[in-house]
Amino acid sequence: MPEWLDPAQDLILTPRRLRGLVHPVRMKLLQLLQEDGPATATSLAARIGQSSGVASYHLRVLAEHGFIAEDTERGNARDRWWRAVHRSTSFTFRMPGDPGDEQSVEDAERFVRMDADEMYRRMVAFIDTFAARREELAELPWTLSYWPVRLTRDEARALAEQINAVVAPYRRTQGDPGPREGTERAYFQFQLLPDESRRD
Repeated sequence: MPEWLDPAQDLILTPRRLRGLVHPVRMKLLQLLQEDGPATATSLAARIGQSSGVASYHLRVLAEHGFIAEDTERGNARDRWWRAVHRSTSFTFRMPGDPGDEQSVEDAERFVRMDADEMYRRMVAFIDTFAARREELAELPWTLSYWPVRLTRDEARALAEQINAVVAPYRRTQGDPGPREGTERAYFQFQLLPDESRRD
């Protein structure tokens, strides 16, 4: 078990475990609860541009599948608060006992596609700020980079573990005591993918 992964706080999704999550609204709601902490259906609905009824329905589905739970310490007769059960979720096909069947692999494909769409949206949103931030572009630390590499599958696994370990201390989670002075919210996006365009 890698040091950066805490089974009590980090949920590893397998193909069968995706049931109930593979929907763009549910994935966004879970992301918001994991990153920003407990919230009501009304406040979440406003943030995702949906009605409170739609948000409430999808929150109930997430709760039924164990992704979120009611935050009884905050709720009252008028407002029902929800919290994420885990600080993060990630996906793997490598969990023993659940390599995926035809239906669950389709769910996994939809899940990863929605995740990739969100990563792309973040990149485009950053690029769209260039004109407005022209004066500070030379000073910004943010980067979009890629490096062609050649490595064995064992080396690829080791590389991914090393990168996860490097990033872990900077992770932003709902349990954070608050933003440190001088910090900015950011996303670290990492993909290590085979080059399917060439098979040499």
